[in-house]
Amino acid sequence: MTLVFRNRNPLPALFSEEAASRLARLSPRPERSFDAQPSASFAPDDRELLDGRLGVSEVPPELPEEVFTEYVFPIAGQGTIAFTITPRGPFRIILSGDKTPSSTDPVLVLDVGEKQTCFRKRNDQKPDSIIEATTAKDALLRRDVALTYWFSLDTQNRTLRFGLGEMLPALCVFEARLPPRAAGQEIDPYAYIAKIRHVALSGTPVPVPSDDFLWPVPVTVGLPGLVVPTDRITLDDIAANRCTTIANLDQASQVLYGTVAGAGITLDTADFPEFSAAIDRSIMTPGLWCFEKLKSKAEEFGGKPDPLKTYLRITIGPNQGDSPGSPYVLEIWPGGHYSPIHNHGKASAIIKVLHGQIWVELYPQLSPQVLDYYVEAAFQQGDVTFLSPRFYQVHKLINRNPPGRMTATIQCYRYPEDDTRHYEYFDYLDGNNAVQHFQPDSDSEFAAFKSLMRKEWAAR
Repeated sequence: MTLVFRNRNPLPALFSEEAASRLARLSPRPERSFDAQPSASFAPDDRELLDGRLGVSEVPPELPEEVFTEYVFPIAGQGTIAFTITPRGPFRIILSGDKTPSSTDPVLVLDVGEKQTCFRKRNDQKPDSIIEATTAKDALLRRDVALTYWFSLDTQNRTLRFGLGEMLPALCVFEARLPPRAAGQEIDPYAYIAKIRHVALSGTPVPVPSDDFLWPVPVTVGLPGLVVPTDRITLDDIAANRCTTIANLDQASQVLYGTVAGAGITLDTADFPEFSAAIDRSIMTPGLWCFEKLKSKAEEFGGKPDPLKTYLRITIGPNQGDSPGSPYVLEIWPGGHYSPIHNHGKASAIIKVLHGQIWVELYPQLSPQVLDYYVEAAFQQGDVTFLSPRFYQVHKLINRNPPGRMTATIQCYRYPEDDTRHYEYFDYLDGNNAVQHFQPDSDSEFAAFKSLMRKEWAAR
């Protein structure tokens, strides 16, 4: 597996680089942006704002009322809270030790504004309450745009983090490390953060509750995207955060991994060793099944017809009621073809590369305003990756190989045990960047597809 980051200064990687030389064709991408339209950015050392010096709050003289939510950190002094908000103006997330609104008591505040964002130690607008401030574009408010804003408290490491999208270190846009107690100080001025548990909002309505909003631990190190067998992982792998094992994933992923990760799950088998070659020939030859089926799908994802935004879904077994569509799908990716940006209905998934290579672009969330991926990873034949309701839900898959070099993956889906909704769609962005529903379907059943490829190969 190899990867390319788009973020400016990535924190500990969610996908750590295993072998940069394996795919030299990958090249760095431009910086990520959460804004669909280009906008001016501030230089890191620009201390002047349009309305005054850095450190002057944008909020009006009368602060909006604090509204305490139902969310409470299970462990005092640590956790991550996330809200999907469509802000009409500056807003604040306030963390406190109790539910007593006060502008004088010590709290922690994430103050998100259009010209600056800052962490505060009191919920007021005084310059001396600011712990640290930034004018970096990625950390600023997007007015009238629905985004997921998260605030992470890490008392053990005295670190505050603010991010957009999934709660991952690679998506942190602003962080502050609280200073240690100064020599000679009898009292730590930040000792109170170890008792923080309650969450309030100011300047925006409290969103509809969701299980995904509260996390009992801070955002520190991302779970690597490459899953390896337990007898392959090394101490060096753990130290470099290079890969993980299935034991670190949720139960739904463990079931799927246990089914498809074994050496017997391959494309070219003893009874049909030319299977992959037969598929490639069928893709490249007018009149054969793969060529004609792909041609018919050029308008499947809306907008202008795009013959490259197509792939084949070969289902293995029926929908069993515990996954969006069939739980096991052989996906065929011709060279140069790709998927739209899409999510997975909050399902867990295991993806194994059976033939060729697949490139995965990861996105912070599914939104018409979030069109830049933050990291790209390339997986080789035999590699296994995953996604879960919390991590890596939104991606775009691409086969960057030239025509005639198809990729085959086995995509495996399962709802987590605590999912009582079973959202049956994969939402995606169409050619006009509007969110649409895709109901997982089938181009063919596996046994019939393999039989057809045998016949085409024999008739060549």
